[in-house]
Amino acid sequence: MNKKNELALQVLTLAVLASKGLKIARLSGNRKFDEKVVKSKMKSMKKNGMLVPAIIVDAKEAIKAGLEIVDFGTGEIISAADAEYYVVLVDANHRYQAHLNLLKENEGLKEEEQYKGEFYLIYALNDKLAISKLLSEINICTNPWRGNDFPKSVKMANKENLPLLDFIDELTNDDWSLAAASKWATFKSDITKEILADAADNKISEKLRNTSGIERGRKLLEAAKKSFSVKFLKSRNIIDWLIAQYDKANDDNKTATVNQLAKFLESLGRDKAELIEKTKGQRGGDTKETIINRLLNNFYEQFTQSQSASTDE
Repeated sequence: MNKKNELALQVLTLAVLASKGLKIARLSGNRKFDEKVVKSKMKSMKKNGMLVPAIIVDAKEAIKAGLEIVDFGTGEIISAADAEYYVVLVDANHRYQAHLNLLKENEGLKEEEQYKGEFYLIYALNDKLAISKLLSEINICTNPWRGNDFPKSVKMANKENLPLLDFIDELTNDDWSLAAASKWATFKSDITKEILADAADNKISEKLRNTSGIERGRKLLEAAKKSFSVKFLKSRNIIDWLIAQYDKANDDNKTATVNQLAKFLESLGRDKAELIEKTKGQRGGDTKETIINRLLNNFYEQFTQSQSASTDE
């Protein structure tokens, strides 16, 4: 009987795993640690202990599925040869980090103040489910991911070259929301959590294979960064305005419109950009979005007039 079969359907402790020569690994492409979440888990676990066991899978199965795994403590990549000595957390990474932090804090505390909690684990009950599918289902149903966590899961599970996903992943890795990243990459909100969850299960939507908007999105984003702060660009204001201008243009003028918008964004300058960024809504009056759109429309009209004047000379 192998270790997994021997321990299946049991709620395990770290001590039991250690007695079998097993250590903890994690998926290298899983979501980044959020320190606020870790601190919140530390507070809860110190007060209440661990209420729900973490879910694990065999490291050998994870590597066989094409996933890269790393030692939880050292971050070193685990080879297929060493996989027999590991299990992989497919959820509860923040809780496990909180557990480790609490144990470390014990070193400076009196006996009565120390954390005495145990960390509990259980093998995934449905061992027929692909690990990538298991990961997305856990994080949709029981421990919801934010939208910007999903691209990582797809890139871990799927080896198809998807430039659109790469662009979205670049942005979400920098804490852009999935909705904002989708708009910059496609001028639509079509790349949703549901589409990415399906992609993690190797059901690739044609929307993820569409590369037609990537060059446009990159061009406008790089131009916008010349004037606006990245923090402001993460909101929907600028991209929604750009999409509106693009949609007004007829098909023959789409490319020229993108080029014109890129020049406008670059020429806007930091002074005007700050005026837009610092805009606030008026109580009983116009909303922040309305005022921002009015400013952008005014500045864009001035820009197009100056371009026309220089062309006429």
